[in-house]
Amino acid sequence: MLFKTLEIQGFKSFADKTVLTFDTKTTAVVGSNGNGKSNISDALRWVMGEQGAKTLRGEKMEDVIFHGTVERKPMGFAKVALTIDNSDRTLSVADDEVVISRKLYRSGESEYLINGKKSRLRDVQELLMGTGLGRDGYSIIGQGRVSEIISARDTQRREIFEEAAGVSLFLKKKADAEKQLAQAEENIIRQRDLIRVDEERLPILKKQSEKAMLASELLAQKKELEISVSVARLNEKRGELSKLNDDLLLNKGECEHYEHDIEKAEGEIEKLGDDKLAAQGRLERVRAGIQSANDELAEKRSAISVAENDLKHNEQRRDELTEQLRNAEENSRTFDTQIERINAEIAEKQSAADEYEKQANDLK
Repeated sequence: MLFKTLEIQGFKSFADKTVLTFDTKTTAVVGSNGNGKSNISDALRWVMGEQGAKTLRGEKMEDVIFHGTVERKPMGFAKVALTIDNSDRTLSVADDEVVISRKLYRSGESEYLINGKKSRLRDVQELLMGTGLGRDGYSIIGQGRVSEIISARDTQRREIFEEAAGVSLFLKKKADAEKQLAQAEENIIRQRDLIRVDEERLPILKKQSEKAMLASELLAQKKELEISVSVARLNEKRGELSKLNDDLLLNKGECEHYEHDIEKAEGEIEKLGDDKLAAQGRLERVRAGIQSANDELAEKRSAISVAENDLKHNEQRRDELTEQLRNAEENSRTFDTQIERINAEIAEKQSAADEYEKQANDLK
Protein backbone atom coordinates (compact mmCIF):
# COMPACT_ATOMS: atom_id res chain seq x y z
CA MET A 1 0.00 0.00 0.00
CA LEU A 2 1.50 3.32 -1.10
CA PHE A 3 0.43 6.93 -1.35
CA LYS A 4 0.01 7.98 -4.97
CA THR A 5 -1.18 11.60 -4.87
CA LEU A 6 -2.21 14.23 -2.37
CA GLU A 7 -4.49 17.00 -3.64
CA ILE A 8 -4.69 20.13 -1.47
CA GLN A 9 -6.88 23.19 -2.07
CA GLY A 10 -7.69 25.99 0.36
CA PHE A 11 -5.95 24.16 3.22
CA LYS A 12 -3.72 26.49 5.29
CA SER A 13 -1.06 27.95 2.98
CA PHE A 14 -2.22 26.01 -0.10
CA ALA A 15 -4.69 28.50 -1.55
CA ASP A 16 -4.43 27.19 -5.09
CA LYS A 17 -5.11 23.63 -6.05
CA THR A 18 -1.86 21.70 -5.51
CA VAL A 19 -1.29 18.05 -6.39
CA LEU A 20 1.68 16.22 -4.84
CA THR A 21 2.65 12.99 -6.60
CA PHE A 22 4.41 10.24 -4.64
CA ASP A 23 6.25 7.23 -6.08
CA THR A 24 8.52 4.54 -4.74
CA LYS A 25 11.53 6.83 -5.17
CA THR A 26 10.11 9.56 -2.92
CA THR A 27 12.07 9.66 0.32
CA ALA A 28 11.36 13.06 1.85
CA VAL A 29 9.94 16.53 1.32
CA VAL A 30 12.60 19.11 2.03
CA GLY A 31 12.55 22.87 2.15
CA SER A 32 13.39 25.90 4.20
CA ASN A 33 11.51 26.94 7.30
CA GLY A 34 8.05 28.34 6.69
CA ASN A 35 7.48 26.99 3.19
CA GLY A 36 4.64 24.60 4.27
CA LYS A 37 6.25 21.20 4.91
CA SER A 38 4.32 20.73 8.14
CA ASN A 39 1.13 21.74 6.34
CA ILE A 40 1.54 18.67 4.14
CA SER A 41 1.67 16.35 7.16
CA ASP A 42 -1.24 18.27 8.69
CA ALA A 43 -3.19 17.76 5.49
CA LEU A 44 -2.51 14.02 5.69
CA ARG A 45 -3.66 13.91 9.30
CA TRP A 46 -6.72 16.00 8.52
CA VAL A 47 -7.90 13.94 5.54
CA MET A 48 -7.47 10.73 7.57
CA GLY A 49 -9.88 11.99 10.28
CA GLU A 50 -7.96 14.18 12.70
CA GLN A 51 -10.48 16.07 14.91
CA GLY A 52 -8.13 17.98 17.21
CA ALA A 53 -7.58 21.57 16.11
CA LYS A 54 -4.54 21.92 18.39
CA THR A 55 -2.96 18.85 16.84
CA LEU A 56 -3.24 20.71 13.55
CA ARG A 57 -1.66 23.77 15.21
CA GLY A 58 -4.84 25.83 15.35
CA GLU A 59 -7.42 27.13 17.81
CA LYS A 60 -10.53 25.85 15.99
CA MET A 61 -11.11 23.63 12.99
CA GLU A 62 -11.97 26.59 10.71
CA ASP A 63 -8.35 27.75 11.09
CA VAL A 64 -7.28 25.15 8.52
CA ILE A 65 -9.08 27.17 5.80
CA PHE A 66 -6.88 29.64 3.93
CA HIS A 67 -7.23 33.02 5.70
CA GLY A 68 -6.07 35.14 2.80
CA THR A 69 -3.31 37.70 2.37
CA VAL A 70 -3.01 41.36 1.47
CA GLU A 71 -3.25 40.48 -2.20
CA ARG A 72 -5.52 37.41 -1.95
CA LYS A 73 -9.02 37.01 -0.55
CA PRO A 74 -9.65 34.23 1.99
CA MET A 75 -11.10 30.94 0.77
CA GLY A 76 -14.56 29.65 1.69
CA PHE A 77 -13.57 26.02 2.05
CA ALA A 78 -10.66 23.62 2.49
CA LYS A 79 -10.36 20.36 0.59
CA VAL A 80 -7.81 17.52 0.75
CA ALA A 81 -7.93 14.31 -1.29
CA LEU A 82 -5.52 11.39 -0.71
CA THR A 83 -5.13 8.68 -3.37
CA ILE A 84 -3.82 5.34 -2.07
CA ASP A 85 -2.53 2.41 -4.14
CA ASN A 86 -4.59 -0.56 -2.97
CA SER A 87 -3.40 -3.16 -5.45
CA ASP A 88 -2.28 -5.37 -2.54
CA ARG A 89 -5.80 -5.07 -1.01
CA THR A 90 -4.46 -3.81 2.32
CA LEU A 91 -7.60 -1.71 2.60
CA SER A 92 -10.90 -3.60 2.63
CA VAL A 93 -12.03 -2.10 -0.68
CA ALA A 94 -12.31 -4.05 -3.94
CA ASP A 95 -10.54 -1.32 -5.95
CA ASP A 96 -6.90 -0.88 -6.97
CA GLU A 97 -7.09 2.78 -5.93
CA VAL A 98 -8.81 4.32 -2.94
CA VAL A 99 -9.45 8.07 -2.84
CA ILE A 100 -10.23 9.55 0.58
CA SER A 101 -11.30 13.18 0.53
CA ARG A 102 -12.48 15.65 3.15
CA LYS A 103 -14.04 19.07 2.66
CA LEU A 104 -14.82 21.78 5.24
CA TYR A 105 -16.79 25.02 4.75
CA ARG A 106 -16.57 28.16 6.86
CA SER A 107 -20.21 27.59 7.88
CA GLY A 108 -18.99 24.49 9.76
CA GLU A 109 -20.45 21.94 7.34
CA SER A 110 -18.08 19.15 6.33
CA GLU A 111 -18.18 15.92 4.34
CA TYR A 112 -16.08 12.78 3.82
CA LEU A 113 -15.90 10.88 0.56
CA ILE A 114 -14.50 7.43 -0.19
CA ASN A 115 -14.11 6.90 -3.93
CA GLY A 116 -16.63 9.69 -4.54
CA LYS A 117 -19.31 8.29 -2.20
CA LYS A 118 -20.43 10.17 0.88
CA SER A 119 -19.18 8.48 4.02
CA ARG A 120 -18.88 9.00 7.76
CA LEU A 121 -15.81 9.74 9.83
CA ARG A 122 -16.26 6.31 11.36
CA ASP A 123 -16.10 4.72 7.90
CA VAL A 124 -12.76 6.45 7.23
CA GLN A 125 -11.36 5.43 10.61
CA GLU A 126 -12.43 1.80 10.19
CA LEU A 127 -10.97 1.73 6.66
CA LEU A 128 -7.54 2.87 7.90
CA MET A 129 -7.58 0.93 11.16
CA GLY A 130 -4.78 -1.64 11.41
CA THR A 131 -2.70 -0.02 8.66
CA GLY A 132 -0.69 2.36 10.83
CA LEU A 133 -2.47 5.32 9.26
CA GLY A 134 -5.27 7.37 10.74
CA ARG A 135 -5.62 9.81 13.57
CA ASP A 136 -3.89 7.58 16.14
CA GLY A 137 -1.56 5.85 13.70
CA TYR A 138 2.20 5.58 14.13
CA SER A 139 2.97 6.41 10.49
CA ILE A 140 2.72 10.18 11.09
CA ILE A 141 4.88 11.38 13.96
CA GLY A 142 4.89 15.12 14.29
CA GLN A 143 7.00 17.49 16.33
CA GLY A 144 7.07 16.41 19.97
CA ARG A 145 5.35 13.12 19.18
CA VAL A 146 8.51 11.06 19.93
CA SER A 147 8.84 12.54 23.41
CA GLU A 148 5.13 11.87 24.00
CA ILE A 149 5.59 8.22 23.04
CA ILE A 150 8.62 7.84 25.29
CA SER A 151 6.94 9.52 28.23
CA ALA A 152 3.58 7.85 27.62
CA ARG A 153 2.14 5.29 29.97
CA ASP A 154 2.31 1.58 29.24
CA THR A 155 -1.29 1.45 28.09
CA GLN A 156 -0.76 4.32 25.64
CA ARG A 157 2.42 2.73 24.21
CA ARG A 158 0.55 -0.56 23.99
CA GLU A 159 -2.05 1.10 21.71
CA ILE A 160 0.76 2.24 19.40
CA PHE A 161 2.26 -1.27 19.28
CA GLU A 162 -1.16 -2.80 18.66
CA GLU A 163 -1.73 -0.37 15.79
CA ALA A 164 1.70 -1.20 14.37
CA ALA A 165 1.01 -4.91 14.72
CA GLY A 166 -2.30 -4.50 12.89
CA VAL A 167 -4.44 -5.83 15.73
CA SER A 168 -6.18 -2.57 16.57
CA LEU A 169 -8.83 -3.30 13.98
CA PHE A 170 -9.61 -6.64 15.56
CA LEU A 171 -9.54 -5.08 19.03
CA LYS A 172 -12.00 -2.49 17.83
CA LYS A 173 -14.21 -5.21 16.40
CA LYS A 174 -13.83 -7.14 19.66
CA ALA A 175 -14.85 -4.08 21.67
CA ASP A 176 -17.84 -3.53 19.38
CA ALA A 177 -18.78 -7.21 19.68
CA GLU A 178 -18.45 -7.09 23.48
CA LYS A 179 -20.57 -3.95 23.51
CA GLN A 180 -23.18 -5.63 21.34
CA LEU A 181 -22.95 -8.74 23.55
CA ALA A 182 -23.52 -6.62 26.66
CA GLN A 183 -26.50 -4.99 24.99
CA ALA A 184 -27.77 -8.45 24.00
CA GLU A 185 -27.41 -9.65 27.60
CA GLU A 186 -29.30 -6.60 28.80
CA ASN A 187 -31.99 -7.33 26.21
CA ILE A 188 -32.11 -10.96 27.39
CA ILE A 189 -32.51 -9.86 31.01
CA ARG A 190 -35.21 -7.42 29.95
CA GLN A 191 -36.96 -10.12 27.91
CA ARG A 192 -36.78 -12.55 30.86
CA ASP A 193 -38.42 -9.92 33.04
CA LEU A 194 -41.10 -9.47 30.40
CA ILE A 195 -41.53 -13.27 30.15
CA ARG A 196 -41.87 -13.52 33.94
CA VAL A 197 -44.45 -10.75 33.92
CA ASP A 198 -46.24 -12.47 31.04
CA GLU A 199 -46.16 -15.83 32.89
CA GLU A 200 -47.76 -14.12 35.89
CA ARG A 201 -50.40 -12.72 33.56
CA LEU A 202 -50.77 -16.02 31.70
CA PRO A 203 -54.04 -17.13 33.43
CA ILE A 204 -55.57 -13.77 32.79
CA LEU A 205 -54.24 -13.76 29.25
CA LYS A 206 -55.61 -17.29 28.74
CA LYS A 207 -59.07 -16.16 29.76
CA GLN A 208 -58.67 -13.09 27.60
CA SER A 209 -57.52 -15.37 24.75
CA GLU A 210 -60.60 -17.57 25.17
CA LYS A 211 -62.77 -14.49 25.19
CA ALA A 212 -60.90 -13.18 22.17
CA MET A 213 -61.41 -16.48 20.32
CA LEU A 214 -65.11 -16.43 21.21
CA ALA A 215 -65.27 -12.80 20.14
CA SER A 216 -63.48 -13.71 16.91
CA GLU A 217 -66.04 -16.48 16.22
CA LEU A 218 -68.90 -14.11 17.02
CA LEU A 219 -67.34 -11.44 14.83
CA ALA A 220 -67.00 -14.01 12.03
CA GLN A 221 -70.68 -14.97 12.47
CA LYS A 222 -71.59 -11.30 12.60
CA LYS A 223 -69.60 -10.71 9.45
CA GLU A 224 -71.35 -13.62 7.69
CA LEU A 225 -74.75 -12.30 8.81
CA GLU A 226 -73.81 -8.80 7.71
CA ILE A 227 -72.71 -10.20 4.35
CA SER A 228 -76.01 -12.11 4.03
CA VAL A 229 -77.96 -9.01 4.97
CA SER A 230 -75.87 -6.95 2.58
CA VAL A 231 -76.48 -9.46 -0.23
CA ALA A 232 -80.21 -9.43 0.49
CA ARG A 233 -80.21 -5.66 0.56
CA LEU A 234 -78.16 -5.63 -2.60
CA ASN A 235 -80.65 -7.89 -4.35
CA GLU A 236 -83.47 -5.72 -3.05
CA LYS A 237 -81.68 -2.61 -4.27
CA ARG A 238 -81.09 -4.29 -7.63
CA GLY A 239 -84.84 -5.02 -7.88
CA GLU A 240 -85.59 -1.43 -6.91
CA LEU A 241 -83.01 -0.26 -9.43
CA SER A 242 -84.63 -2.41 -12.16
CA LYS A 243 -88.04 -0.99 -11.24
CA LEU A 244 -86.60 2.50 -11.24
CA ASN A 245 -85.10 1.88 -14.68
CA ASP A 246 -88.51 0.72 -15.94
CA ASP A 247 -90.14 3.75 -14.34
CA LEU A 248 -87.46 5.89 -15.89
CA LEU A 249 -88.21 4.53 -19.36
CA LEU A 250 -91.93 5.03 -18.75
CA ASN A 251 -91.31 8.54 -17.49
CA LYS A 252 -89.17 9.26 -20.54
CA GLY A 253 -92.09 8.18 -22.77
CA GLU A 254 -94.48 10.32 -20.75
CA CYS A 255 -92.03 13.19 -20.91
CA GLU A 256 -91.92 12.91 -24.69
CA HIS A 257 -95.75 12.85 -24.74
CA TYR A 258 -95.83 15.82 -22.39
CA GLU A 259 -93.31 17.65 -24.54
CA HIS A 260 -95.55 17.07 -27.55
CA ASP A 261 -98.53 18.34 -25.54
CA ILE A 262 -96.48 21.30 -24.41
CA GLU A 263 -95.57 22.14 -28.00
CA LYS A 264 -99.24 21.82 -28.95
CA ALA A 265 -100.29 23.95 -25.94
CA GLU A 266 -97.68 26.54 -26.86
CA GLY A 267 -99.16 26.67 -30.36
CA GLU A 268 -102.63 27.07 -28.89
CA ILE A 269 -101.34 29.73 -26.53
CA GLU A 270 -99.85 31.57 -29.49
CA LYS A 271 -103.15 31.27 -31.35
CA LEU A 272 -105.04 32.43 -28.23
CA GLY A 273 -102.69 35.35 -28.04
CA ASP A 274 -103.60 36.32 -31.58
CA ASP A 275 -107.31 35.83 -30.75
CA LYS A 276 -106.80 37.91 -27.63
CA LEU A 277 -105.32 40.74 -29.70
CA ALA A 278 -108.25 40.52 -32.13
CA ALA A 279 -110.72 40.43 -29.21
CA GLN A 280 -109.02 43.44 -27.67
CA GLY A 281 -109.49 45.26 -31.00
CA ARG A 282 -113.14 44.31 -31.07
CA LEU A 283 -113.47 45.31 -27.42
CA GLU A 284 -112.02 48.72 -28.23
CA ARG A 285 -114.50 49.12 -31.06
CA VAL A 286 -117.36 48.01 -28.75
CA ARG A 287 -116.15 50.43 -26.10
CA ALA A 288 -116.10 53.19 -28.71
CA GLY A 289 -119.67 52.21 -29.76
CA ILE A 290 -120.79 52.18 -26.15
CA GLN A 291 -119.28 55.61 -25.67
CA SER A 292 -121.03 56.87 -28.81
CA ALA A 293 -124.32 55.30 -27.64
CA ASN A 294 -123.85 56.88 -24.24
CA ASP A 295 -123.30 60.25 -25.90
CA GLU A 296 -126.38 59.73 -28.08
CA LEU A 297 -128.40 58.61 -25.04
CA ALA A 298 -127.29 61.72 -23.22
CA GLU A 299 -128.47 63.82 -26.18
CA LYS A 300 -131.82 61.94 -26.23
CA ARG A 301 -132.21 62.40 -22.51
CA SER A 302 -131.59 66.09 -22.96
CA ALA A 303 -134.21 66.19 -25.73
CA ILE A 304 -136.64 64.23 -23.52
CA SER A 305 -136.07 66.72 -20.74
CA VAL A 306 -136.78 69.59 -23.14
CA ALA A 307 -139.90 67.80 -24.44
CA GLU A 308 -141.12 67.15 -20.91
CA ASN A 309 -140.65 70.82 -20.09
CA ASP A 310 -142.54 71.77 -23.25
CA LEU A 311 -145.26 69.25 -22.39
CA LYS A 312 -145.58 70.64 -18.91
CA HIS A 313 -145.65 74.16 -20.27
CA ASN A 314 -148.29 73.15 -22.84
CA GLU A 315 -150.36 71.46 -20.13
CA GLN A 316 -150.21 74.62 -18.09
CA ARG A 317 -151.07 76.61 -21.18
CA ARG A 318 -153.94 74.28 -21.90
CA ASP A 319 -155.25 74.68 -18.41
CA GLU A 320 -155.02 78.42 -18.72
CA LEU A 321 -156.76 78.39 -22.09
CA THR A 322 -159.44 76.06 -20.73
CA GLU A 323 -160.00 78.45 -17.88
CA GLN A 324 -160.08 81.36 -20.26
CA LEU A 325 -162.50 79.45 -22.47
CA ARG A 326 -164.80 78.70 -19.63
CA ASN A 327 -164.67 82.28 -18.53
CA ALA A 328 -165.23 83.38 -22.07
CA GLU A 329 -168.26 81.08 -22.50
CA GLU A 330 -169.65 82.36 -19.29
CA ASN A 331 -169.03 86.02 -20.11
CA SER A 332 -170.01 86.07 -23.69
CA ARG A 333 -170.98 84.01 -26.54
CA THR A 334 -169.36 86.42 -28.82
CA PHE A 335 -166.08 84.73 -28.46
CA ASP A 336 -167.19 81.45 -30.11
CA THR A 337 -165.10 82.00 -33.14
CA GLN A 338 -162.13 82.80 -30.98
CA ILE A 339 -162.87 79.79 -28.84
CA GLU A 340 -163.01 77.47 -31.84
CA ARG A 341 -159.75 78.90 -33.01
CA ILE A 342 -158.30 78.39 -29.55
CA ASN A 343 -159.72 74.86 -29.43
CA ALA A 344 -158.08 74.19 -32.75
CA GLU A 345 -154.82 75.49 -31.34
CA ILE A 346 -155.37 73.38 -28.28
CA ALA A 347 -156.00 70.33 -30.42
CA GLU A 348 -152.89 71.10 -32.42
CA LYS A 349 -150.86 71.58 -29.27
CA GLN A 350 -152.41 68.43 -27.81
CA SER A 351 -151.44 66.54 -30.91
CA ALA A 352 -147.92 67.91 -30.65
CA ALA A 353 -147.87 67.04 -26.97
CA ASP A 354 -149.03 63.53 -27.75
CA GLU A 355 -146.33 63.27 -30.35
CA TYR A 356 -143.72 64.48 -27.87
CA GLU A 357 -145.08 62.09 -25.26
CA LYS A 358 -144.84 59.23 -27.73
CA GLN A 359 -141.30 60.24 -28.59
CA ALA A 360 -140.48 60.47 -24.88
CA ASN A 361 -141.89 56.98 -24.33
CA ASP A 362 -139.93 55.69 -27.30
CA LEU A 363 -136.75 57.28 -25.98
CA LYS A 364 -137.39 55.85 -22.49
